[in-house]
Order: sequence, then C-alpha cells, then structure tokens
Amino acid sequence: LEVHFFGLDFQMPFVVYLILGIVLIWVSINVTNCSDGVDGLCATLCMVTIGSFACIFFDQLGDYANYGFIFIGVLLAYLYFNSSPSSVLMGDAGSRALGFFIAILAMKSGHPFSFIALALVMIIDGGLGLVKVSLLRYLKIRILKNTRTPIHDNQRKNKGWSDTQTVFRFAMIQVIISILFFVFC
Repeated sequence: LEVHFFGLDFQMPFVVYLILGIVLIWVSINVTNCSDGVDGLCATLCMVTIGSFACIFFDQLGDYANYGFIFIGVLLAYLYFNSSPSSVLMGDAGSRALGFFIAILAMKSGHPFSFIALALVMIIDGGLGLVKVSLLRYLKIRILKNTRTPIHDNQRKNKGWSDTQTVFRFAMIQVIISILFFVFC
C-alpha cells in the first residue's frame, strides 16, 4: 500500500499497514474517549479534526469528506444542547464512534500519519492519561505525579480554568496546529 508522509510517498507492506492501522484505530478511539470529560470538549475537538481531514484531503476522501461535513453538522446540533450544564451526554458510545470515524478518515486519506498533527490536542489530553496509567499498572513506573490526567482535568482543577475556557483554549490550539499542518504540508 502507498502511504504519504510529509511529502514523501512510500510503499508499506500490507501486514505492517494492517498492524499500524489497528494501532491507529485503538489510539483514536481511546484518546477521543478520554477527552470526553468536559461539556463540549470531545465534540469540539472532533469537529476540528474531522473538518481538518475533510478540507485538507477532500479529493482523496471523496464521499468520506462529505460524511465528515454531515458529522460536523450533527455535532453542532449536539453542542447546542451540550453547553454547560449539559442536558444531553455523549457517553462512551458516542466518543468511541467519533474516534473510530477519525481513524477511518486518516486511513482513507492515504495520510494516516497526519492523525498525529490533526488530533494532537486529543492525543496529548487523553493519551498522557493512557500512558500514565499503563506505565503504573504494568511496569510500576510513576510519571506525571503532580499532574492530573486527562490534561483537561489538570487545567480545570489545578489551574482554575472554567469548562468554557478549557474547551475554547484546547480548540484554539488544535485549530492553530491544523492550519500550520495545512500550510507546511
């Protein structure tokens, strides 16, 4: 299979692609799920990520780009009722479905490594918690002792950010990263 990475095109053996694809799906589902803890955070970050994939890789994604735009419309309707305090909750089923769709977009685009940049805030927010818990549980290694994970909990509880500040600041950071990705890649 042909994979594109920052302007480089290379052939990847199917078995390697399959293994990396499974890892991508697992990571995407779990970091998206871990970012669901503040009203509107997961949906907002997913809208930015899905929109970035749909706009940047529109030609490669074809109908999947259109599905992404429809998904964004659905998330906007959801966010209307999910402003603090929320009256509709996403739950694990919703956040995991979003993560799965984002992983599919990354793979269908032919640029699966772009997931790292286009979902970086979710990766850091949810991924650090996964790494922290995994290292502690399986290797008895303690990292980030004074940092709550997911990172959005650290910012809210230790830094005093409101839910709105957390959502807006995380979204702004991801939008800036996505724009830089588009400009430089």
